[in-house]
Amino acid sequence: MGPGAGEVSWRHWICDARDGRLICPIDIPSFSWDMGIGDFGFSTTDKGAGKIDESGLTLPWAAIPASTPDERSAMLDSQRRAIVTTWAASDDPEDKGTPLFWGKITGRDDTWLDTSFGLESPMAILSSRYAVRDGAFKDGHSSDSIAFTGMSYRGICSELGRIATDGKQGGELPFDWTYTGERGSHDRTDYQAWNVQNLAVDQLLTNIANCQGGPDIAFRPYWADEQHIRVRFLAGSDADVYLDMDHSPVCLSSFPDGGSLEDIHVSYQDGYHRWYATGAGTDQGTLTCYVESMAPITQSMDPPVLREAVYGDTDTDNLDLLRRHVGGVAQNNSGKLMQITGSIDFGDTDQFGVPLHPLGSMWPGESVTLSIAGFPTLPDGDYGLRLMEMSGDQGSKADLKFDVLEAPFQ
Repeated sequence: MGPGAGEVSWRHWICDARDGRLICPIDIPSFSWDMGIGDFGFSTTDKGAGKIDESGLTLPWAAIPASTPDERSAMLDSQRRAIVTTWAASDDPEDKGTPLFWGKITGRDDTWLDTSFGLESPMAILSSRYAVRDGAFKDGHSSDSIAFTGMSYRGICSELGRIATDGKQGGELPFDWTYTGERGSHDRTDYQAWNVQNLAVDQLLTNIANCQGGPDIAFRPYWADEQHIRVRFLAGSDADVYLDMDHSPVCLSSFPDGGSLEDIHVSYQDGYHRWYATGAGTDQGTLTCYVESMAPITQSMDPPVLREAVYGDTDTDNLDLLRRHVGGVAQNNSGKLMQITGSIDFGDTDQFGVPLHPLGSMWPGESVTLSIAGFPTLPDGDYGLRLMEMSGDQGSKADLKFDVLEAPFQ
């Protein structure tokens, strides 16, 4: 049963972008959303054609709880305001619901009839924050260096986030850097102030997540109290890089004319066998690295066609680190891969009316056991997957995309 039936509903609030304080509710009747590991997108939909408005949210002035020019400007101030969206499993007005999205208002464009603006996700905000300590960048020359030794990957990510937010004057955001100071076996010594153009924190976090053994990362909003929303930085550990491994996998099923995961599609991609990687440097001084996985070709009676690929990471000037980066990519793309997608209705209930898989009960990064029977090109059985992306609109149905995995028939 979807939100239109009165059992469940979406809810939205305008809040202070710096401390997460709720200001007032706001009605957004038509919208689309997508959520992936580490980031999200949120936009209004065109009711007539059903298209996504790529510029962001478009709301009539009547939907804004303000009556004067200064009140409207303050309510939607792109320098100070954010929006949080939740999913409530009841129509009780006291139920604020489970927070799903938090984003800072950005890029507002006003007309006589309405206003349009985008929402910056936490990662988008961090694209304009740099891993440079306050006071360390000076006129003339800046030689300050930030280094981390003997830390976990997520500990390094948290320290970078803290430097870029709480560590800067005016840098406050309602973010919890969960793993600051966490010890581990990893070092990072290459954050030089003079290299500031390559120190955007979103890219540094992405580089760590994408290297071999790098953790999944995510930003998830939560209620700090009745009047404040905060955003928690989450990441897999060095021992287990995946998120949400502290509970059993979500169980879904798909079979002809039934199952909780509907309309599944299986797409395929051929593997790559050689990787040519480049790192920092220019011309003949560019750092290079070569990784190959030729066993499918050299050890098969019916070998596949050779495929080669390139990888670039201009921020890396260490050969071992570059090798780890490209090695992780090569390891995950050496054989034929497949990816499963499907759709789910978060409003589906059991015989007692209890939602089976409400929004907020599963997140990108979580493990999923998908039981498949009767699909034309897959053997019957349980498939261990990870949920990578979710997308939907103001209704209760959403599309799910799972991580790639090795195809059963190579």
